[in-house]
Amino acid sequence: MAGLPADAASAYVVKMRGSASGVGTPTRWWGAGIDPVIILGISVFSAFFSGSRQWAGFNSPDSEFYASLALFGSDVTDRAIEPAYTWTRLGYIAPVRLLVTAGDPWTGFAIWRLLLILVIVGSTYVLVKRASNRVLAVGVALFASLNTMVLSYVGNPYLTGAIMAATTLFLALAVWCTLGSQRARWLPGALSGLVAGWLVMLNPYALFLALSMWLAVRAVGLFTDAEERWRRLLIDAGAAAVGFVVSITGFLAAGAVIFPGRSWVGTYLDWNGRLDYASFISDPNIWTRDVTLFVPAAALIISLIALAVTRANRWSLIASAIAGMNILFTWGYLFLVPGPWLEAPHYTAKLWPGALVSIGLAFAAIVGDRRLGSIAYLPIIAGVPLVLWAGRWEAQVTLNQGLLITGGFVLAFVLAAVAARGPSDALAALVVMGAIALIATGAQVLQNGRGQLGIYGQYPFRAAYVDFNGELLMRAKVKAEEWVLDHTDRTDRVAIWTDPDRVMSAVAAMQLWGKYNLVTGNAALSREEVKALEILKPTAIAMYAPKREQIQAFWESLPAWALPTQPECTTVTYLGVGNPEPSVCVTHLKWVN
Repeated sequence: MAGLPADAASAYVVKMRGSASGVGTPTRWWGAGIDPVIILGISVFSAFFSGSRQWAGFNSPDSEFYASLALFGSDVTDRAIEPAYTWTRLGYIAPVRLLVTAGDPWTGFAIWRLLLILVIVGSTYVLVKRASNRVLAVGVALFASLNTMVLSYVGNPYLTGAIMAATTLFLALAVWCTLGSQRARWLPGALSGLVAGWLVMLNPYALFLALSMWLAVRAVGLFTDAEERWRRLLIDAGAAAVGFVVSITGFLAAGAVIFPGRSWVGTYLDWNGRLDYASFISDPNIWTRDVTLFVPAAALIISLIALAVTRANRWSLIASAIAGMNILFTWGYLFLVPGPWLEAPHYTAKLWPGALVSIGLAFAAIVGDRRLGSIAYLPIIAGVPLVLWAGRWEAQVTLNQGLLITGGFVLAFVLAAVAARGPSDALAALVVMGAIALIATGAQVLQNGRGQLGIYGQYPFRAAYVDFNGELLMRAKVKAEEWVLDHTDRTDRVAIWTDPDRVMSAVAAMQLWGKYNLVTGNAALSREEVKALEILKPTAIAMYAPKREQIQAFWESLPAWALPTQPECTTVTYLGVGNPEPSVCVTHLKWVN
């Protein structure tokens, strides 16, 4: 190289190409500047220009609980007869409340969704680029960000979208811990502890799953790097413990501000003793009919193929560790603690960070430091319309069809592995990126093709792209809750009644609808329910029904000695309940005798 001594030129080449052992490919001096721009560009495209929906769907009534608590905080919990445990999910409530109360709430929700996509894109991009090259990182991160499972849950006020983002970041930090940090060895461990605290405040099960994969990745470092491996592990553990304490303390402080007077630890211990997760299972074998689960299964198969092809280089080991532990932990936990972990879509979605990351790293492992060149962008450009089309797929996929698609995943990866080791850079670029695009498309078909399986199939994953009036419905729910809060006081104990068909339960959920706050599920109170109401003694009842006559009939069944006031009512525009403008009413009770 002109102007450099031979040894300096050799060192420069090594620096630019990286190491085949998997240390990663360092970038040119301008690389650190362009990477954030790429990450931001992919995220903005996915969030605002891909046709994806801001409000993708709802895991009613739980999604409404968290949206309401983020919007209104203690105004809701103070009025509820039983606020339950949902207010303890501060990993979602605290940051979203900060965003929605700082300005326009709808802008706040949009910013939160973009932030989650940014975390997923950034973590995936950095991991793949560290393992291979920028072109491959662009393709993997882009197609991961367009995945319907990802977009369905980042566009949902339920906890799952935040869990997916936190888990992806946690895996990136696990790899950073494994590779080590030259400047601050404690930093990746400390950040891991911070994210672990975030996961606890979202869902402890999510932490257990993510931590199992983190430990698996860390184990790869222990057994592949002899130098100071135990000393580095102790540094990671100590730093993670400090980060975890800082994170938990911060969230508890936020909880004390948002929900003053409530005990997070007391509530958590009380409800953990009450909940029986087995009661949420409708069919323990439903997972055997769920074609979406072929995606994490395919991730494991692809990772193992990469392990064989690369003769177990570091990145194929990490990919296999993540994909394997992703499935192994879920299976083990299902047997130890029976629950809907492989039935409810919002739980199975927790498998996707591990699946998407392991697929990306498997491709990185077979490509290594080989330069794919700008021709690799052609399959990306051609693949985006295909992935977006598949994102709107609505036909149900049978198990046999799912197996055929999964077989296509495996074949595409095998062809990519062969091409990646061939003599032609151009052919390698086209086949590798084409395989990624095909796998991304097939994953969309499998996910959307699940159909309304089981009791948890409340909305299709194609809602990530197809408008099911999610924003219109959410605005109606918020309007109804604002009206209820305006017509009650913080000192009120607000009970809830909805129509017997419960078509308005998702609207009532903003006031924490559920058996602990519900007066009755019938059209009117029975004699026994009147006695129970007298013991409960709510000071107000919020009533929701498609027709005003239904509310009037229920109100007339209230005991006269409770002195119920004439209902004050409003209407909201809420589609799909048999009446485009159902009613929300409030009556106050005085309980004189």
